[in-house]
Amino acid sequence: MGLERVTHYIDNILTEAEARMGLSDTRLLVTWYTNKKNEQSVVHSHPYHELVLPIGGSTVRYSVDGSVYMVHVGELIYFPSRIYHSGNFHITDDHSDRLVIQIDDALWQAARRNANLMNVSWMHDVAVLDGDVCKKWDFESLFVRMAQSLYVPGPTRNQIFEAQVMEMQLLITLATGSGQTTAPSSTSMLVGRAVAYLQNHYQDASLTTAQLAQELYASREHLSRAFKECTMESIHGYLTHLRMQHCRKALAEGASVLSACTESGFPDYSSFLKTFRRLYGITPAEYRVQCKQGGRNGLAEDQSP
Repeated sequence: MGLERVTHYIDNILTEAEARMGLSDTRLLVTWYTNKKNEQSVVHSHPYHELVLPIGGSTVRYSVDGSVYMVHVGELIYFPSRIYHSGNFHITDDHSDRLVIQIDDALWQAARRNANLMNVSWMHDVAVLDGDVCKKWDFESLFVRMAQSLYVPGPTRNQIFEAQVMEMQLLITLATGSGQTTAPSSTSMLVGRAVAYLQNHYQDASLTTAQLAQELYASREHLSRAFKECTMESIHGYLTHLRMQHCRKALAEGASVLSACTESGFPDYSSFLKTFRRLYGITPAEYRVQCKQGGRNGLAEDQSP
């Protein structure tokens, strides 16, 4: 295939500066990710567009805004930029192999304009193509060709990238227009509203599950159960990871540790420090220094290939 397997680290790159590092020298990146541990990614988002094609091993379960998507081997899922999602990679097998394309938004929008696709609706939300249409249009070969284009020198590479992204956009538009898409396996409007509320009110240090349930006119028990089922995380865990995203972004931008903690909604400084170290293996101060030095996130990477 011409692609080297890369261990997928479960704690995805969460700050925009770090998320863009993979695309710092190119406008498009193709990676063959593999997981061999029964773990899942935390809730996260990217500043780029992402397409995932499972090619071996387990079905992958993604959670997006209260909807659950089961993506089988040979199917394709598209994530728009900046949409929060999480994934579980060991549903039907003990490993997962996926081809992942990350596309810079400027490249994505340029291809979209040139393909006259500014009014298509599928680009605003998650889209899943079924295995038959992916096989018919041979998306796996397109992924591989895009990976090979990374080695084309000079400005010709960007021209090829744009043509390939246009091809992909047009094929997905054709598939979505003919109904060859896969619906979520389950959807909860209640959980969708809960996720939206948390994303808008994560800075409220007094926010509790009971308060969230009250805001949504639901019982705490029912909300907690439905949230766990749809997002694969507890409400507390989801809110913690969401706050950590914003905290790490603030630290990377030069905020003090105390300021980043407070502005991200953590109610207790001492427990925040312990949680940060438990999740990432370093202190917030150490992380801030590493960001200032221009290094990668330097977080503990306990996932094995």
